[in-house]
Amino acid sequence: MYIGHVAAALAAKRMRASIGLFALLVATYTPDWVDSGLCLARVSNPLGMLSHSIPAVALFALIGFTVYALRTRDWTAALVVAGVIVSHMLLDWITGYKPTWPGGPMIGLKLYGHPIADFIVEGVLIVIGVALYRRTLPPGRTPWTEVSLMLGALLTLQLGIDIAHIMMESLPKC
Repeated sequence: MYIGHVAAALAAKRMRASIGLFALLVATYTPDWVDSGLCLARVSNPLGMLSHSIPAVALFALIGFTVYALRTRDWTAALVVAGVIVSHMLLDWITGYKPTWPGGPMIGLKLYGHPIADFIVEGVLIVIGVALYRRTLPPGRTPWTEVSLMLGALLTLQLGIDIAHIMMESLPKC
């Protein structure tokens, strides 16, 4: 899952409008931030075990919950932030092939191998996320231009990623 993760952040904003979109975007990509950091530090992360496995994501969700709760004292919003972190793993199981736990099976539907199907799934998620996010905007204001531009930009980014998957056998991660 690439841009579909943004949809989770946008939908979560609908659940708890008081949470800043930046915090939700950080939360939704937390396993990828960790994976990128490990890559830059040249730390071995076999199959994403340290960033995308169930124990790793559970730890990130606990840290995200704790940091957000201590910072804001909004325990419900902290649960939403933790849920967004967990959503990353669940969404990755749709498009990728990820580890469960050390010694456990790898799971996922591997839609990256089917870019058209991946675009359809992520596109639907993006449309739903943007529609839910739109409902968090101030009443009486109809920002059709801004919302349409956001939707178009997210779908274009996803399309570019799926075209890259068609043109290249595999995309290097590190």
